[in-house]
Amino acid sequence: MIVKDRFRDWNLYHKSVVLALAACALWVIIWAVMVFDGAFEFEQEETLPYSTSNIWPWIIGDETRPRWTAELIDIGELTGEAGEAETTRLLFWRRGYKRWQAVERVTNAVQERLVSFAQESDIDQRWFSVELVPVGACETRVVMKETLFPLEYAKRFWFFQETDAAEKRLKESHRALASWVADTQQACSVS
Repeated sequence: MIVKDRFRDWNLYHKSVVLALAACALWVIIWAVMVFDGAFEFEQEETLPYSTSNIWPWIIGDETRPRWTAELIDIGELTGEAGEAETTRLLFWRRGYKRWQAVERVTNAVQERLVSFAQESDIDQRWFSVELVPVGACETRVVMKETLFPLEYAKRFWFFQETDAAEKRLKESHRALASWVADTQQACSVS
């Protein structure tokens, strides 16, 4: 009763401050539960003036992928041929001065249409896919999807601060892929 009477004596300003603090605390609790086992998904798509057969070697090639994939500096072959399902690779990444390695497994591969990778490292798990959708005889829509799951809970909790960097990485990868394909392939034309 005494607490109620004291709270009733507060003016509207104090009540709104308490309500705002309670809302912030509730948001933090909800966010903490959501990121407990949640991952973060990013998608980027762009249409290129090339056929799927011109783009496909750049997507799957062990020598060509580090040229267009942002932050990927080298690929080591472990098992299987490039672009086949269930093959594995050792990936070497670099972001600024930070370096790490990941083991990659091709989970799905459809010739000149789709390739999906599952990557595991000491800092995160990633699921990355590239889908080539023919728009016309000489146009292909390239859809890149990446799902990131940082292994440390603190990294997941504060990941919203790094979403811009993850989106920028996909945009840079698209830009570099378009540039490399343009440098090595002739844009096809329909007569």
